[in-house]
Amino acid sequence: MSPAAGREPALAQLGLCTVDMAATIRLYSEAFGFADAGAHVFWGSYLGRIQGLGEDATCTLWWMVGRQARVQLELFNHVQPPQRPQPDDWRPSDLGWVRWGIALPDLDDALARLRRLGVDPATPAPLELEGGRRICIRDPGTRVYLELMEEGPGFPGGIRPRQNSLAPAIVYAAVSVADLEHALAHYVGVLGLRREEDLVLHPPGSEALWGLDGARCRSAVLRAGDGYVELVQYEDPAPRPRPADHRLSDQGFMNAGFLATDRAQFEAIIARAAAAGIEPNLEPPDRVNTEAYLVDGEGILSELMLVPREFEGEYGFLARTRFPPAPPWPAPRVGPAADLSG
Repeated sequence: MSPAAGREPALAQLGLCTVDMAATIRLYSEAFGFADAGAHVFWGSYLGRIQGLGEDATCTLWWMVGRQARVQLELFNHVQPPQRPQPDDWRPSDLGWVRWGIALPDLDDALARLRRLGVDPATPAPLELEGGRRICIRDPGTRVYLELMEEGPGFPGGIRPRQNSLAPAIVYAAVSVADLEHALAHYVGVLGLRREEDLVLHPPGSEALWGLDGARCRSAVLRAGDGYVELVQYEDPAPRPRPADHRLSDQGFMNAGFLATDRAQFEAIIARAAAAGIEPNLEPPDRVNTEAYLVDGEGILSELMLVPREFEGEYGFLARTRFPPAPPWPAPRVGPAADLSG
């Protein structure tokens, strides 16, 4: 049974910073079947204020979508300030957004496609976990762990709904936090996500998928539309804070974005954030489509969006074409007509 979207904000966007935009787009397109949903080039003071990168910030942004309605990948490549690589000793227990997962109907097919692209899984073989097989890769462009989850009858939350013929569905985003109770107060009490007390997204043994076999942690799963946010507080290995000079343009997992159901919900979340001492890092634009950027007490960024249906294309929620793009007209079958002018 497909999960029914509730009145909580929906997980709608994963922001990832890649060192190689073309290679990352190729990976998600050829290996998993994500489609092009548009691109933009951004520069100047507005981008600089949103991301805290200075008045001369510049970047390329590309959207990709799978089979879900109003759910997207948002890929960034910053030129100014120059994107800095993820530290070599980074671990998925370190604080911040750390990994994400997608559902696929055919895991073997995806693994074959990855081999053709020269991308090896993080573990030698898939793990048999509750609901089907799982395996991880570490995306070469973003250096973020991506969990590939094979769909089946026992899949957590059920088979994801479909708005088109594309294969992948974004299932969850995970954030490593220093204090689980504090994080719950933010993601449930402020953002309005709903805790799933009885849902097991990752049974014991799952940590081996992303290289933390034997890790000790506490976690909570929160419903956000037809996706989930997984809050994880690690005890061993102890989570390390991001560097003091961390920038949102650094390679890795920038943020997750949530889509409000209507204006009243958007304004209520902003009001709850203000009551908790959290002010948007930029005042939400006063228009029918709007967004705000909220930083919790641990310095972790979430985006809140209000996107009416008529703005879905402008915000990169609608598939345009698969890669490589199809020609805009049929290929000719015969040569040009003879010159009859004379």
